Amino acid sequence: MPTRFTRRPSRFAPIVLVLAPLVFVALSLFRAWRVDTEVGTYTSCRGCFWLPTLGHDAWLLAVILGALAISALVRWRWLAFVLRLGAGVLLLVYASDLALDALLSTRLHFGDVLRFGKHVDADYSVVRAALLSAQGWWRSAVLAIVVAIAIALLFARSRHPKLSRYLAAGAVASLVFCVVVLSRPVRYVNQIYTWNVVETNLPQGRMKTFSPAFIAEQRRRVDAIPKQCGTSPAFDGSVIVLLVESLSAWHSKLLGSSRDWTPELDAIARDNHYFTNFHANGFTTSTAEISVIGAQPPLAPAGKLLIGFDDYADPAGTLPDVAHRSGREAAFFTTGDTGFLDLGAWLHQIGYDVIGNSKDAFYDGMKRWQFSAAEDKALYGRFLDWLDQRDASKPFLATMLTVSTHPPYVDPRSNTIDPENAFKYVDGEIARFYRELKQRGFLDHGVLIVLGDHRTMTPLHEEEFSNWGDRAFSRVPFVVAGAVDMPKVIDAAFQQTDIAPSIADFVGLESCTSAFVGHFLRADPKAPDYVLHVRGDDRDRLDVYYGSDGVAAFRYNGDASGFSTAPPPNADEVSAWIDVHRDRRSDPKLGASADAEQH
Repeated sequence: MPTRFTRRPSRFAPIVLVLAPLVFVALSLFRAWRVDTEVGTYTSCRGCFWLPTLGHDAWLLAVILGALAISALVRWRWLAFVLRLGAGVLLLVYASDLALDALLSTRLHFGDVLRFGKHVDADYSVVRAALLSAQGWWRSAVLAIVVAIAIALLFARSRHPKLSRYLAAGAVASLVFCVVVLSRPVRYVNQIYTWNVVETNLPQGRMKTFSPAFIAEQRRRVDAIPKQCGTSPAFDGSVIVLLVESLSAWHSKLLGSSRDWTPELDAIARDNHYFTNFHANGFTTSTAEISVIGAQPPLAPAGKLLIGFDDYADPAGTLPDVAHRSGREAAFFTTGDTGFLDLGAWLHQIGYDVIGNSKDAFYDGMKRWQFSAAEDKALYGRFLDWLDQRDASKPFLATMLTVSTHPPYVDPRSNTIDPENAFKYVDGEIARFYRELKQRGFLDHGVLIVLGDHRTMTPLHEEEFSNWGDRAFSRVPFVVAGAVDMPKVIDAAFQQTDIAPSIADFVGLESCTSAFVGHFLRADPKAPDYVLHVRGDDRDRLDVYYGSDGVAAFRYNGDASGFSTAPPPNADEVSAWIDVHRDRRSDPKLGASADAEQH
């Protein structure tokens, strides 16, 4: 009979060793369903993405099964523990990738983990909003199950040779399935959606640097790019740039969507000035801040894994610089936490005089949402309070950033995840703010610019992709109201990096246009020849828009960087401009002041 020195066979170990791969299979089936439903819809190819997605996941399943099979067979406890630990970590990483995709429609990039991971409070605020919503119970349940199984694997210590054989057979079957399915890959430009989390994080071409001789030649080409500089009659009023979280062209019926989620903003646009082809340069709020405030395209620095605000630390050409050189106060307001990604430090560094954030006393006692932010209604109240109390004789240039429509798109009125009503709430608050400014007489002598910071972090709809192709990834509303002489409707393509140069031109500062920089706050807008959009689904890809509908894909790869599709006109010049700007981002001694010389 067993004694206290005899190890009893673990009764729960076989269950855990079987449950772990079964949970992985269930998660993989859910991911395949999501990819086929979302990607298949806008590509009109339903059913095309099930097998490719499962095929890419199959070799990860084979790794888990193989690790557990060996752990159930070997006599070395330390090796068995390491193998079970590895299987548990892989299961957690896979589940985290799936959760991030479901929450933000973006993959788990390890570089982003390094960038965003240190902001635990802000990250938790987004997760909390999802888990505490009316639909959050099942997310919490799945999360609890995955974590429990990963932990239980650490204690599943018994040897089970028979079970090991079954697990090994499963591993072989998974590999065979993977080889068969991936031998006929899906032919789709964004097939990265079907890749598993490990494949998504394989070495990136943006990590390759440029050789001295190559970049010197590229700089010579950029120096030869013509530009047209001049000074316009000075506008002496104030300017507000309102960046609205996730506001997208597909929300607007005026901009060709079948959805009518922004009727109030559409009405404001019809009464004032609006753009039908305005584009975000990036896919996140931080890339929008770099583009709009920093006046630079958020290109991946050569040789760096991450892009950060410290890559754009030179204040020359930024909105605060434009404000100060034109005798204006520079102000920034948001309800969010400016400690996230060190945004507040960057805003101070580039020269904002006033920075309002979630810690303002105005928001005390208010309910908080993502990033510790009060709802958008409170942001407008905070700004109007500042406006009413300041010296009205001194003009200003203000930037405002909303938060309420950050994923997971919780409608603050109902506390439910409801994208349509969340955006309709935001639309109504924009209209309320517009009416308040109008009532105060601000729009008689000032200008309000309203735009989205980036397209929603959701897959394209079939309608969008059909009408706009890859350009749909970047289309955002852009409305100008107030004391400005410009066309009612502008169909030419502009981008976020055109905002600061256009305001500089508008307030009477010398400013230049080129093939890459346009001016629009004038009776005769000058559009750039090229619009750039940094892709979020493929971090090595930069889209270059040209002509009425041209899109060229530029790939980062050190000296071998170049276009992987049909190139745009003057491709060598465009490539050189991109390479030089990426090289400057990787060299702290070169920044916006050097870039400004090219503008």
